[in-house]
Amino acid sequence: MAIAGCAIAVVCDLLGASLSDRVGLASDTISNLAAGEWDILSDLGIYAFVVGVLAVTIGLLRWRVTRWDWRLGAGLLVLLAIDYTLIAAYEAYSTGEGMQIHYKLVYFMGAAFPLTVLLTAGQFYEIDRRLGIALYGGGVVWAIAAPFLFLVPTAWDGLYERGLALGKLGWFVFMGVMIWRDPDIVRRIPKEERS
Repeated sequence: MAIAGCAIAVVCDLLGASLSDRVGLASDTISNLAAGEWDILSDLGIYAFVVGVLAVTIGLLRWRVTRWDWRLGAGLLVLLAIDYTLIAAYEAYSTGEGMQIHYKLVYFMGAAFPLTVLLTAGQFYEIDRRLGIALYGGGVVWAIAAPFLFLVPTAWDGLYERGLALGKLGWFVFMGVMIWRDPDIVRRIPKEERS
């Protein structure tokens, strides 16, 4: 489900941009696509991604890890799913206060996603040190890179945002693959860390 949700999100974005005569992948953000005639594709992609987020959440909780950082990270995934749903459902471009609310939802996502990666990386470090280091590094890089979206020239902000989105989708796909390959990874977790 996680992999399918991410794949559908990518397909919807690419399809919407190709069908639109005014949205370019490099010069226009994903939000620009949501403001046009093909907004249904943007919303559909986000809803599919929400299903993927929830699938990863369920998979991670199924591992029954009791660490506080792991539980907090998994809890943030639930809040992220709600946040993405609100981004898709709220018609930010058709109401007077829309953009202010949209930006607040985006800011929350920009903080909560890398925090989730960093909070869950500690347990992965216990399982495989290289994996844990890679996840810590990825979370830090994403957290540093995300705010620069607002400084990128408008001719390239769409490409930059899609690069950030691919990094995020990559984490969810990776988690989905790990859960699929080893749904009972709790066997590899030290007994004192199990619930």
